[in-house]
Amino acid sequence: MFTKRNRIIVIAYLATGIWSCLMIYSASYASAGNRYAVSSEHFAIRQAIFYTIGLACLFFFAKLKTTPFCTKKTMKLAGGITVFLLILVLLTGTTTNNAQRWIQFGSATLQPTELVKMLLIIVTGNFIVHYFKQMTQSNRVTYLLVIYVLFCAGLIILQPDLGTSFIVLCIFAAQLLTSGLTARRLGQIGFTIILFTILSLGTVYLLHPDFFSQARLGRFAFLNPFSEANLDASYQLRNGYYAIADGGIFGKGFGQSIQKLGFLPESHTDFISAIIAEELGIIGILISLSLILFFIGKAFHIALRSHSAFDASICIGFATWIAVQAILNLGGVSGLIPLTGVPLPFISFGGTSTITLSCGVGFLISAERQITLTERRNTYANQQ
Repeated sequence: MFTKRNRIIVIAYLATGIWSCLMIYSASYASAGNRYAVSSEHFAIRQAIFYTIGLACLFFFAKLKTTPFCTKKTMKLAGGITVFLLILVLLTGTTTNNAQRWIQFGSATLQPTELVKMLLIIVTGNFIVHYFKQMTQSNRVTYLLVIYVLFCAGLIILQPDLGTSFIVLCIFAAQLLTSGLTARRLGQIGFTIILFTILSLGTVYLLHPDFFSQARLGRFAFLNPFSEANLDASYQLRNGYYAIADGGIFGKGFGQSIQKLGFLPESHTDFISAIIAEELGIIGILISLSLILFFIGKAFHIALRSHSAFDASICIGFATWIAVQAILNLGGVSGLIPLTGVPLPFISFGGTSTITLSCGVGFLISAERQITLTERRNTYANQQ
């Protein structure tokens, strides 16, 4: 099932899992008892369980061929599940920090938007493969896909979750840009998406006026976080700055962070990169980035080598997902862009995110195996 190249992906995945669990333990052991009243190892153990489940999912998808996913039936099923999950979370979801993004199943929590990212990648890849000829001949067919994706993005915005909606639209844009459509048609689609964004913001303002409350607009406090008027809104960002500044190049040492002792409430999720910077310095951040960049680079490399348009589109979507989410997280923590509340992929604590990303890695392995098999068949055929 595994080639030499595939084994490297599995080794990188295991290394990332170990790194994530170590960083989550260090970032959460203080808040685990003080804030959540659980054992100091609670979040690290749960993340290890998530990665164990993720590893099983990785092997499952790696063993499967990618061709069964490239069907109209799969596209319709994935599309239906996507809409169902997004509507379900709006109707029955659990609200935390003024956002309704989670569905509770007893003690387990599901974040549907993490699954939706992968499902929409599959829907878009299938649509491009099965309807590409019609897409090149008429905008009508293309706009069916555009309207569907924008509808899903709109449902995500209503949670409200602008960060994930932006990630979904970037993934969709990347898959379309590499689909082979002409620049003219891509320009028309781009104009439609911009118009939709403007209308969506207006709709959110009408349905969720609190989304534009002073607290939410405080996300833009990154422009001047040390202003007296922004001290409350920029609280997390400023403490993230302190953590990064204290870490320097080599950091204060594993477990020695001060900011995780109650100053950064989301120290093991959204702001885990700040804790890594404080304890392990720039070196720690570079290690985290190297692990993330490996999967991004591998996905693009497989896409370029793939003999399947579907596999290439899925790999491009997966790589874009990881890249954009990492940029939003690190950009927000460093104060380059507004905070969006998205986790650092593969590193931050999160069950749904970890397991879904693991499924994506399994698909990469399967896609690369198909490349190897095709190349071997071609070599064998040429020798005959």
